[in-house]
Amino acid sequence: MNKSFKIFLNIAIIALVGLIAFLVIRNFMTDGKVQREIKEIYDLIYNSNEETYDLETIYTKLDDVVSDDGYAIVEIVAKNYLSDVFDKILELEDIINDEKMNNILTVNNYQEDGPSFSDTFGYLSETKQKVLNLEASMLNDLEVNTIMSYIINEDLEESYIDLYGSLEFAQEKNINQNKENVENTVDEFVNQIEGMEKVLNFLSEHKNEWKITDDMIVFDDTSLSNEYNDMISSIR
Repeated sequence: MNKSFKIFLNIAIIALVGLIAFLVIRNFMTDGKVQREIKEIYDLIYNSNEETYDLETIYTKLDDVVSDDGYAIVEIVAKNYLSDVFDKILELEDIINDEKMNNILTVNNYQEDGPSFSDTFGYLSETKQKVLNLEASMLNDLEVNTIMSYIINEDLEESYIDLYGSLEFAQEKNINQNKENVENTVDEFVNQIEGMEKVLNFLSEHKNEWKITDDMIVFDDTSLSNEYNDMISSIR
């Protein structure tokens, strides 16, 4: 082997090692870019300390793509998943914060729909079923099989699928925490509805023993008034 060939071979080896190192570092940095991007969105949805969501920032980040090649597919698929999940979170909030729900136990509603409260009972029953159906859908979205179904048919290399499975929303501790949060939120809301139904049933059963006076509900018997106030307090 002559000297010039050895030099050429050494240069080729150095170049190859450099190329491999470059590709490894680039892939590592791109992995991190996708993970950071998804974590930022995840934190805006799940870990924000604000009372309201920063919708403009969330939807802007969901629409943007910061990576390329297979990484871009992972990023887009992850954002599609988070977008679907976030839509249902907002839907649940809309149901819980519905203005009509806040007016159930008011003098105006007692006057308009009492003493049978047929419209109110129908609304509460429909709302309870709607929120239970939504809970089932949200919990299904938090199953690993559902999460992975977004990426599994994209015909990507295993490394990309592994990256997707390592993202914030797919981590087991976060899945379990988010399931618990959904269940607790829905349980609390359903308990509130059932508490309201209990109050309305009480008013219907004693329809001849209360009236509205000066925008207040007044009972003929103190014991009924106390029972009513106890039920209202337990809901609040």
